[in-house]
Amino acid sequence: MLSRWITHRTVFFLALAAPALAQTNFTFNYVLATTQNAVPLQSGGTIAFPATTLNSVAQAVLNITNTGAGARIDSITSTGSAFSLSGLPAFPDLVASQQTLQVVIRYQPSGATTDTGQIQITFDSGAQVTFGLQGTLSAANLVYQVTQSGQTTTIAAGGAITMPATNIGSTSAATITVQNTGNLSATISSISVTGQDFQLSNLPALPEILTAGSSFTFKLTFTPTQAATEQASLAIGNSSFTVSGQGLGANLTFSYTASGTTVRLGATDSVVFTPETITGTEQVTFVITNTGTVTANIFNIGIVETNSPFSVSGLPALPVNVAPNGQSSFALSFAPTTEGFVSGTLRVGNSTIGLIGSGTPPPALPAYTLTGPSGSVSPMTQPSVSLTLASPYPAAIAGTLTLSISSDLPADSTVQFSTGGRTVAFVIAANTTDAIFAGQGPQIELQTGTVASTITLTPSFATQAGGVSLTPASPSTLAFSVAPAAPAIISVQAGNVTASSFVLTVVGYSTTRSLSALAVQFTAAAGFTFSGGPVNVDLSSVAAAWFAGTASDAFGGQFTVTVPFTLSGTMATGQTLTSSIASVSATLSNSVGTSSAAQTAF
Repeated sequence: MLSRWITHRTVFFLALAAPALAQTNFTFNYVLATTQNAVPLQSGGTIAFPATTLNSVAQAVLNITNTGAGARIDSITSTGSAFSLSGLPAFPDLVASQQTLQVVIRYQPSGATTDTGQIQITFDSGAQVTFGLQGTLSAANLVYQVTQSGQTTTIAAGGAITMPATNIGSTSAATITVQNTGNLSATISSISVTGQDFQLSNLPALPEILTAGSSFTFKLTFTPTQAATEQASLAIGNSSFTVSGQGLGANLTFSYTASGTTVRLGATDSVVFTPETITGTEQVTFVITNTGTVTANIFNIGIVETNSPFSVSGLPALPVNVAPNGQSSFALSFAPTTEGFVSGTLRVGNSTIGLIGSGTPPPALPAYTLTGPSGSVSPMTQPSVSLTLASPYPAAIAGTLTLSISSDLPADSTVQFSTGGRTVAFVIAANTTDAIFAGQGPQIELQTGTVASTITLTPSFATQAGGVSLTPASPSTLAFSVAPAAPAIISVQAGNVTASSFVLTVVGYSTTRSLSALAVQFTAAAGFTFSGGPVNVDLSSVAAAWFAGTASDAFGGQFTVTVPFTLSGTMATGQTLTSSIASVSATLSNSVGTSSAAQTAF
């Protein structure tokens, strides 16, 4: 048994040693799956794969044929991430004479336009054979270029396009070129840009089919409306780019400071004042800031509305020039004249800013005193009236003093203020106490009339600006009376005098609007005597008729009594009856009493 084992081992040893002593000769070729043609290879040659689409796989079979004596291959390896090997035997592998070892080479594009690698075969003798690997991506390849001011720059998808800095209202442009440098057509379905100040023009008809090697262009423009760096996004098919452009110009922003707090205003924000008492004033500091790139020239600043509770003060000299990153400020005030919300508009150059405020009720009116007649006053007089506050009021007051009449008799139309009518306006200047009536002064006269009545003066008050009522719920009044009294004679006159007659005219007033009798007493001239007492004339009927008629309403208690007298008697030659009279006196009576006598001389 030992002899046989040794014999067998010797035979085995000779079998392994034989290749090292024999002459070997390998030939190589590869076969592409797409052509099935064998392509001879020499060491250092290249296996070229056909153009392959992304995510697809191309295969080639490498044929290693031993045309000499049997030989061993120790390893077959490859490089290049896009290439891989399959069908490899376990190494070392003996390839007998006239036998072929087949190795499958796989190519899956990496995404690059071309992929390269190597395959290396190592033999037992230490000899090596190396072949190159080359693959081509079959795809469209879009290249993007931006041309500005004659300079062209290539940008990758996802890159940035910076437009030239441009004055507000002006336009800068860039030409965008899209070229397909790949080997397949590309379809671009949409081209768009965001941002209101960026626009596209000269676009191709979409969808655009861009064949291999072809290109198209369009224009991107930037017309800034504000002095700021603006951002946008340009989309070309599935590729996007960031777009930016800086607007050159002034850019005014506004803010205001109240009670130590600064509020920055947006495009539609308003200056909001805290509620303020009518007659009070709230003030904020309004600040203009130029965040732009050039000096802002502001030619007008003010409140748009007339008679507004809002006002500006402390303005710098106009025009105001605000340099870049500079500021200018002024005071903005709110002095409410009415209760509730009120709005206004502040104009700063070409910009308008809303103003909002609310007024709360004004402070109560101080006590006041009406000074004038009291108790019973004489008819047909003109007393004066004044009005004074107990303490100054912080705002100007506009008021009205109203005269009212209470009587059982028809009211006397002559009872009125000296300015005419039964109402008179007055004002009390801010922080003063005296009422000034109808621009005349601190007193106003009134006529008491000639009819028994009670006259009451009632004031009303309101703020001069806004007309907010300040009148107390129960305002203090001033009342006085013209009492019923005996008639009063204003004048007695004899007229139409002839030798034996005359007409006696008595003018007067009766506060009761009634008369009962006229008593006439004659006084004889020197050298003459009269017999008999006074002549009494009953006036009851005619007076009642007069005062009951509407014609008397305009005269109150006033009247005119006309009585003709005819004299009889014997006189000496050259004398007349009327020349015997030196004077005539008269009295009038009513239900209250008799007037004082009044006389007239002949």
